[in-house]
This record gives sequence, structure tokens and C-alpha cells, in this order.
Amino acid sequence: MQHKHLFKKYFIPSILFVLGGIIGFCLLFYSISIFQIKQIEIIGGTEDEKKIITPLLKGASTLTLQQAEIQRIIHMRILSMNIKESHIQFPNTLILVVNKEKPIAYLITDYGYLALASSGLILLKERSLNIPHPSISFSQSIHHSEYQTGQYIKFTTITNALTFIALLEGEGYATETVAIDSVDMIACKTRGFEVVFSQSRPVDLQSHEVKQITRQIKVGALRIERLDLRFDKPVVKLPQKNQQ
Repeated sequence: MQHKHLFKKYFIPSILFVLGGIIGFCLLFYSISIFQIKQIEIIGGTEDEKKIITPLLKGASTLTLQQAEIQRIIHMRILSMNIKESHIQFPNTLILVVNKEKPIAYLITDYGYLALASSGLILLKERSLNIPHPSISFSQSIHHSEYQTGQYIKFTTITNALTFIALLEGEGYATETVAIDSVDMIACKTRGFEVVFSQSRPVDLQSHEVKQITRQIKVGALRIERLDLRFDKPVVKLPQKNQQ
């Protein structure tokens, strides 16, 4: 009788405990599978890019995946793609809003060039003497072998040059070449004129001066050959009379 009593006392709770464990495991497995990414929608990307990204993120947990981690994973394959927004359409669809950085300039190296985004990110490196525009020539030798895609250019003078290229583009002037002779000599040549920037003066101030001068050019009130922003006041060189 005592054995039967012990059997009833411990067997039934043990069975219930095991059944509870099995049910809990099944629920956990179900919840994990339910909240795994199964579909990915990309707004701003191509179908080919979607085919590249989907295997990288499919199966990840929608409960724990963060945007910074998504960006890190995508940058492993597509350097130029940035995540603007990411959100989950429950239970298992990831929606990404992306934009893509494009080369803003091409830095000449000792054996080709580096394609740079506006942030200074190296998007591409090519061993070619046919340098696209706008090209940047730097006073120091840039060794092609020392740089890899995914790295950032650390020279402040070069990153400032990228800012000046974007500034001129925003004003409607495409830069063809940039010659950096020193921190105080960043010469951007457009089809119409040349602008010499300086790293020693505030970028915002030089931006304001460029906009003032280009406003006069656009309305036909001024024609220039060169705009020099290295001094306290802009120095404008006018075209020679026989070139007008």
C-alpha cells in the first residue's frame, strides 16, 4: 500500500512536469519560428539587391534585430546602401527604406583611383589611368595598395574637398578637377570658372561667399574666371577682355 501511495504521489506530478516541459518547448519553438524574418521588402533598392540582402537577414528574430545590426550586415555586401528606416510588419516581414551613396569624386592614387562617397567612404578602387570626373589630385602620394573598399579617407583636406564639390554641385556647377596643393589651396575647376577654397577658413563662411557670387553669375550681373576664398574677403578674377 505504501508503494502504491508513493507511486501516485510522485508519478502523476512527474508526468505533468514532463508534459508541461514539452508544451513549453513547443510554445517556445513556435514563438521563435513565428517571429523569424520570412519576407523582406526594400523601398529604394533593386530586385537584384533584394536577392543579395534576403539570405543575409532571413531567419533573424524580428524581436531582437536592431537597425544598426541590419546596417552592419548589409554593408558586408553592399557598401553604398544606407538604411534610412526599418520596421517590422508583424509577425515576420521586415520593411527597409534605403538610399544608396554614389561616388562624388575620384581620388587619384599611384596606380589608379579610389571612388569616394560624400562621407569619404571608399566605394570602389580601380587600377586604371582613365580617371573619371571629378578627379582629385593630392599633394601627398596616395598609395593604391594601402586602401580597401569600406575604409574611410582620413585626410581632412580631402574630405573638405568633397564638401566643396557638393557645394558647387548644389549651386549648379559640376566640378571637373580638384587640385589640392596644401590645406590653403584646394582648387576646384568647373567648366565656367575656378574656385580656390581654404581649409583654414570656416566652411560655412566660404559656402556663403560662393552662394553670393554665383547668385550674381546666374542673373548675368557678373562673369568670372577665378574666385579665391583664401583671404578675409573673396578675390574675384575677371575674364580678360579679349575672352569676353
